[in-house]
Amino acid sequence: MSTLQQRFPNHYSDAPARLQAYEIPERGEPGKAAGLLLPASESEVGEMLRTANETGARLVISSGRTGLVEAQRPEGEIVLSLEKLQQPLSFSLADGRSFDFETGLAPEAHGDALAAWWRDAGKPSVDGASILVEGAMAVDALNQILAPIDLMFPMEMGSSSAATVGACVANASAGANAVCYGTATHMCLSASGYWGNGEPSGNCTATRWRLPSPDALAIDSASVNTDWGLIGSQGAFGVITQLRLRTYPVPMQREAAMLPVADMPAAMRILGAARAAFPGEVEEFEFIGRSALELVRGLRGDAFRWPFETDPGAPYFVLLQLKTPDPNIDLAARLYEFLAGELDLQDELIGYAPLPVLKAIRHSITEASNHRMRALGGGRLSFDTATPVAVFGDYLAGLQAQLEADFPQVEWIAFGHAGVGGAHLHLLGTRESPVKASAAALIRRVIDVTLAHGGTFSAEHGIGPKWAEEYAAHTTPETLEGLLAQKRRLDPNNVLNPRSFGFDRLLK
Repeated sequence: MSTLQQRFPNHYSDAPARLQAYEIPERGEPGKAAGLLLPASESEVGEMLRTANETGARLVISSGRTGLVEAQRPEGEIVLSLEKLQQPLSFSLADGRSFDFETGLAPEAHGDALAAWWRDAGKPSVDGASILVEGAMAVDALNQILAPIDLMFPMEMGSSSAATVGACVANASAGANAVCYGTATHMCLSASGYWGNGEPSGNCTATRWRLPSPDALAIDSASVNTDWGLIGSQGAFGVITQLRLRTYPVPMQREAAMLPVADMPAAMRILGAARAAFPGEVEEFEFIGRSALELVRGLRGDAFRWPFETDPGAPYFVLLQLKTPDPNIDLAARLYEFLAGELDLQDELIGYAPLPVLKAIRHSITEASNHRMRALGGGRLSFDTATPVAVFGDYLAGLQAQLEADFPQVEWIAFGHAGVGGAHLHLLGTRESPVKASAAALIRRVIDVTLAHGGTFSAEHGIGPKWAEEYAAHTTPETLEGLLAQKRRLDPNNVLNPRSFGFDRLLK
């Protein structure tokens, strides 16, 4: 029996059936766990980390398990699952008044209790309010709590029912609304937990979102700011157990439309025009490649609803969403005037549908890609890239042309966060031509083209073991040594996520 099992008998398991759920990731190859730790309190996380340091155990952090860089997949390590740390703790107004949540309630009940307190307090202003939560609270659960007082935590992605706020802040996750609110790091006032050596971290802070220059990267999880401590560090230095998050008002109005575009440079011209016409009101600007849309159409069958009267036949589509805090203006009319007037679009090229219908299309792409991958039987390579917005359209057009010319056997699926220059790229093989056979060449081509456009091969999902070699190859010696110095100081025994960033090799 291991020391960890002896000290935490009620929160440790090595039963194969119990471990299996943590060995099989949502995407990617299965791993092998040596055991499972399930801390029931924040302090217990620190105790487990200190014990791991004493015994030489290695731990892989598991939270929402929605990541794409294999960081949560064990390869002989013990899984440290934070799934029990998912409670809201307190809600604070800007004037200092606060509400403490009871433990053990469902999100809906927490929301009702918060709303009752707010009403009893005379419905004070919630501008600048914040909420303190445990790290494993799911994004959707948090928004259930905030919704009754018309507040939100604006992380929008297809996996928000499982993705946790702690993991999003740790990974600098972006999502569809990053064009307006920034990444999860910018939405976090402070985060605390434990360093890899088991010592309390104290409060770690980051900066608020400021829209960068079009020539600069807006999202780049390959650049870890060591001054931010736990925030954005991808579990390299410690574990986030508690966060104080900014809250944002739910817009009084939202309007959106899907638009066909001839190519991605044309899409980015629409973004520039929309920002000029609606300063501060562009809440979402997503792109969907034709192949991605066709996969969703095939997956949903008769339930699929075109936002257009007839199929425009375009190679790309964009989803433009506006918001306003003003309940009195006609936002729908303003959007139509912009599309029909400034952009000179004919009515049949303006894709209107209820907002949930448009969002369902965008958030069904990964599921549809999964179905297509299984049908083709040749595997998939997934990339999460970003370039500066100023070159994003040219980047995607050039990359697609090169891949189609040099790898015609590979199916290309592209979609993502055009408003911040972020692309999710899925490259699918067939049984006759599995993607694995040309994986090295494909990875090299995608990364080389991305870097040539001033981009990053890791926009919002982090480095993990998946991109460790690329990180070492494309990071300056000064930056790499800064990361390693922080790791040696805060996790000297390489207890946490020992293979992420290639620490297992770099620290030898």
